[in-house]
Amino acid sequence: MFVPNHLHLLVKGYIKTPPKTEKTLNIWFTQLVQNVGMKVVAGPTSVYVKEPGNEGITGTVTLATSHASIHVWDNENPAMFQFDIYSCSNFTPRQVLDHIDDWFGLNEAHWQFIDRNGSEFLVLDSGHYKKSLNSKIIDMFKKKKF
Repeated sequence: MFVPNHLHLLVKGYIKTPPKTEKTLNIWFTQLVQNVGMKVVAGPTSVYVKEPGNEGITGTVTLATSHASIHVWDNENPAMFQFDIYSCSNFTPRQVLDHIDDWFGLNEAHWQFIDRNGSEFLVLDSGHYKKSLNSKIIDMFKKKKF
């Protein structure tokens, strides 16, 4: 029998190459769910918002008694995003941050990882992710942009 482990990750950050299409974001969500071992029950669903001052893509995916959502403001430089994933499965912030970085080039992020199992929420971990010069150089060689 499955025993839920109620975990919630909240991330605010900045990315180099924000998603611009619903198709891209939906594929990203599908692969994220596979990477962290969850199960999609509805979606993903994404839409590009064209409201002046609020331009960007937003998307959600409903997981088995869980969810993930992202909102990207691509008119900012660098593009800003807000993301959260709530899951009854075990996952780590590093898995999610690496997935964001692999797809969109994560410049910087602040995050909190919350245990929601008890009657009060407990912050398990929090942090600040920022690309170091060494990791930027490694990325250049991986992508052969030199």
